[in-house]
Amino acid sequence: MCVNRIGLFLPLAALLVAAAPVQLTPVQPADFETSLKGAISLYDSDRSAEALPILDAMLAQTDVPAERGRIQQLRFFVLAKLDKVVEARQAIEIAVANTEAPTPMILAALFKIRAFMGDMGPAGETLLLIAATDPPTLNTLPSELVTNVMRDARKDSQKAFDLDYGMVVAGWSPPDATLADADWLRLRLVTALVKRGRLDDAKPFVDQIINPVVLVRIGIDRRFQSLWPAIEKRLGPGADVADAVYVETAKTRFDAAPKSLIARLGYAEALNIASREPEAMAVADVAHTTPELSKLNDREIWIVNLHAALLGDAGKIDAALARYAALNATPITGRPGLIGTIINQALFAVSVNRPKDAIAAADFADSDPALLSDYGRLFIAQARACALTQLGQSADAAKVAAPLLVKSGANDDAYLAAVICLGRSDAAAAAIIRRLASDDDRAEMLFDLQPFLIADRTNARDIQQRAALRALKLRPDVKAAYLKAGRDLPAAVSPPR
Repeated sequence: MCVNRIGLFLPLAALLVAAAPVQLTPVQPADFETSLKGAISLYDSDRSAEALPILDAMLAQTDVPAERGRIQQLRFFVLAKLDKVVEARQAIEIAVANTEAPTPMILAALFKIRAFMGDMGPAGETLLLIAATDPPTLNTLPSELVTNVMRDARKDSQKAFDLDYGMVVAGWSPPDATLADADWLRLRLVTALVKRGRLDDAKPFVDQIINPVVLVRIGIDRRFQSLWPAIEKRLGPGADVADAVYVETAKTRFDAAPKSLIARLGYAEALNIASREPEAMAVADVAHTTPELSKLNDREIWIVNLHAALLGDAGKIDAALARYAALNATPITGRPGLIGTIINQALFAVSVNRPKDAIAAADFADSDPALLSDYGRLFIAQARACALTQLGQSADAAKVAAPLLVKSGANDDAYLAAVICLGRSDAAAAAIIRRLASDDDRAEMLFDLQPFLIADRTNARDIQQRAALRALKLRPDVKAAYLKAGRDLPAAVSPPR
């Protein structure tokens, strides 16, 4: 966890109760309010170690739940500042239990410490309580913690659904999230609703989606067939109508916060989706020096990742690889997302048939055994296998792909790409059919097989993968599974690429 511990829990203690000039000597005052104000002043004066005995003494003198709740609230902040996290959590949980209507600030503090300590279930319950009682507070919470809690909830489909529903209804849209982030969450929710036979309940959330890529996924998935006419109307010819709405909305957000790299990222993403790549490349062209790249936070690094990919799409392969390498050479501390850009560097090199560069990137990823998760290692195995195949070393490619081949469901994207590289068409077809039959994977697999993505184009990346997917899609068994799950988006509303 890279979130700073003390920084999570230190709003001004004066928010708990208005502080007034008082005697700061830690003696046993007779008046409750005077005692509390004295402890607050000590806290605000960075004298938490002196405030704690006063609060402990006050607890010993009262059995009134409301008073104990207020004392424990302040004890939480004092203990957190003293880096006594376990004791701080006990204090805040007692405070909430003894407070008839906990304030949003106190609920936020409870969520943060539960999530920080990795207790994701209770953290999720607190997140739902905040969503139901004070939605604006959601956008003040550290997005990394919120995302971690939501990701953990996916282990239980009902908990994941409850959290997704609560967050969407509450309008969660933190400053470090793009428009796309909110729409991917809506897609997950509407898919879950349809899976539960609640298409009518899903419609209002579908109406809120503006990302054309997400709209296309709904427009090709047979579970949403009754919505297809409305989706096609929203997309418009060549998806231009949806593109225009998305770009304008993203631009408005960027114009309102031109210094925000997240708003800039969202605008660049929208331009790219609208096939306005040169404009997208110009918007995403930031942070080139090592100090500039090192200052990017965990969310901001993705604007460099996008810029590198756009350079690659424009045929500027060396420049793209240099962008990846420069970013990935900066410190990873506090930026776990950098693991993803390191993986992307290796996959990008494979996609442009630069196998030696891919292997070098894979070696860099493997240089620290603690760097990659098991899931990430499978992407690196894919990159190595494909790179070695490009070098004509088929036996070595099969050897490094072994971890993927024995775990076909551990990383579906890496597995499918690897078996295609290895020329194992039957295994690739089986993987596609399995994903098309999955409630969770079919939308992504349908999208990956859309004509505008797998069509043969000059200087396109992933030329071999595209050709393989076109061939696989024509197989009778794959075609039947594809048509059962969805369709090709009609050419009239299909984007140009």
